[in-house]
This record gives sequence, C-alpha cells and structure tokens, in this order.
Amino acid sequence: MAASEIRAASGRHIYGYEVLMPAEVEERRRLRARPDFPWIARQAAIHLATAYRGNFLLTRVLNDRGRLTLALLMLQMHFEPAGAPGLTVGRLKAEAVALDICSPGRVGAILAAFRLLGLLAPAPDADRRRRRLIVTGRLLDVHRERWRVMLKTLSLVMPEGEAGLARLDDDAFLGPFVDALLEPLRRGWRPVYDIPELALFVDRDGGLMIAFGLFGTAPTGAPATVAGLARAYRVSRSHVVDIVQKATEAGLVRRLDPQADGRSGVVAEPALIDAMERLIATALARQASAVRHALKAVGG
Repeated sequence: MAASEIRAASGRHIYGYEVLMPAEVEERRRLRARPDFPWIARQAAIHLATAYRGNFLLTRVLNDRGRLTLALLMLQMHFEPAGAPGLTVGRLKAEAVALDICSPGRVGAILAAFRLLGLLAPAPDADRRRRRLIVTGRLLDVHRERWRVMLKTLSLVMPEGEAGLARLDDDAFLGPFVDALLEPLRRGWRPVYDIPELALFVDRDGGLMIAFGLFGTAPTGAPATVAGLARAYRVSRSHVVDIVQKATEAGLVRRLDPQADGRSGVVAEPALIDAMERLIATALARQASAVRHALKAVGG
C-alpha cells in the first residue's frame, strides 16, 4: 500500500507514514542504514519475545493490535487532568468505534477482563451518574515492561532511549508520552498501511509475537516448532498452524521438510525479516519522537 492518503472502501481516510510523520521518515532511514541495525532489531525482537513469553498479562491481554491500542486509550484517559471526563465505558466504546479499533461488544468484554485481572478499578466521581474507571499500577507496569524493552534498544542508537528510561516511573512524563504514541493512530495511521506484509500477523491472537519469535531466531537458522510457539504465547496449536499456513502462502515463512532439509519446523524467509526490520525501525522512531514530546511537555 502506498505511503500516501487513500480513501478506504468504508469512506475513512487511510494515511501512510510519510504523510503523517515526515520528520520520522528520515530517522527511520538512518536507523536502517546502520550496519549494525539488523543486530539491533533482533535484540528488540528477542527481548520482546522473552518478555511476552514469561508474562501472562502480556501474552493473554495485550497480544494483538486491538487490545494494545485500546489499552493505550485507557491510559490516555487515565492521565487526563482533573476535571476532564476521564475513563468511562461509554467513552471508550465511542473512541474505539470512531478509530475503527474494535466493536463496542469487544470493548465491553475487554473491560470486564481487565477489571477481573485487577488492571482497572472503579473510581469515585462527584457526578454519580458517571461511572469512572482508573488504570491500576498493574496495567501501568505491563506497559512499562514493553516500553522498557524498546527504550533500552533505542538507547543503543539515540539519546532519547536513556532519557525515556530515566522517566518511565514519572506519571507526569507518561501522560504526554502516551499522547504522542496515540496521535498518529488517532489521525488514521496504522503500521500495516506501510508494512502490509504483517497484516496477517497483527490482528491475530499472539500473531505478532509469533513473528517476533521467528525473526529473532532467523540468523541462527534454528527452526521454531508449532508446539513451541503455541506454548510460548499461550495459543492453540491449530491457531499457530493457521497463521503459519497463511504466512507460508505469502512467502514470509517456510516449513522445513524433514526429508529435504533434515529437520522440521518453521523458519523466517527474507521477506519477513525485511518487514520486521521496517517495523522495528518505525517503532524506534516513534518512541524517540514520543520521548521528545513528553520531555518538552514536562520541561525536561
């Protein structure tokens, strides 16, 4: 898909990276031009895959685009100044529909799960007609874990990495940081508009983490197994088989033939490696931009 403004069949405008974030385009190109960038990108993938593998909340709660974006919206509402509407079920449903993230029914199901897991809690409100919610420290910690992985990787190449790491526990910093991360999404951008190869992964339960896992082990040539991927990211084998089958048909992965290859399993093809490197370069450029915005907002 071209990185420009397009009108979708639904009538919504779709925006590519170069339209909404031109200042980051050159940053992304500089990152990818570094001789060590393939290694840097793999470190990010390996550490993210490891973080998800060992964390129930990451693997089961924040492992697809819809849930992750919805959780960022919760954080944005949570960090609004006193007197603002704050986080409510109705408001979150309206935002999710307006941004084409998911249906109102799915928002309700996710909110119920988040409350059950202690990620959200009811908040007192002077207006008794409004049932506000607040984000708990548990959900904040889940996000900090993800951000810490990316900022540590960013610190290898840009000073914004260390600056962001130093402020991750500061709620005054996190508010504008989240605002900046969400801003292009609010304006119509989605990573898959620029990296369409990953579309078959990003909206599947655990799909992107399967892609990260395959990408991270690509240089070793060690194949992943369907059973291992299912176990690591807490999805069914049949679910992994379906993702792998579609990725094989798209030329993104290859299933090894024990007779021809002497071993079995799944390995990443060059097309998936290239797509993942583009995704990580985009994510790092986005993180750097969000750190700069947040530091400016707090006077750091």
